[in-house]
Amino acid sequence: MKQNCWQMKACGREPGGSKAGQMGVCPAAKDKEHNGINGGVNGGRICWAVAGTFCGGIVQGTFAEKQASCLACDIYKKVKQEEGSSFHLMLPGQTYHRAQKASV
Repeated sequence: MKQNCWQMKACGREPGGSKAGQMGVCPAAKDKEHNGINGGVNGGRICWAVAGTFCGGIVQGTFAEKQASCLACDIYKKVKQEEGSSFHLMLPGQTYHRAQKASV
């Protein structure tokens, strides 16, 4: 069975979870618009692309702002490996632009 991020991390931030009342429900857990991506419930298997997730006890920003930590995360690596060629890095309609280095 494929696990969602809140199951893998046992964070308690899913609806009805042990920390949901005190810390709120994580945006990935309540992101119904992206249900089914990478075989997950809501945004649970594409949490790195969901803005405002709460990793490490602090609010994370957009994918562009949090990409370094997310791409090194065990959840990201596991989902990518499990999904193989069906893996989705970004949400539908989401784009990524690399920051350009300033020329001197």
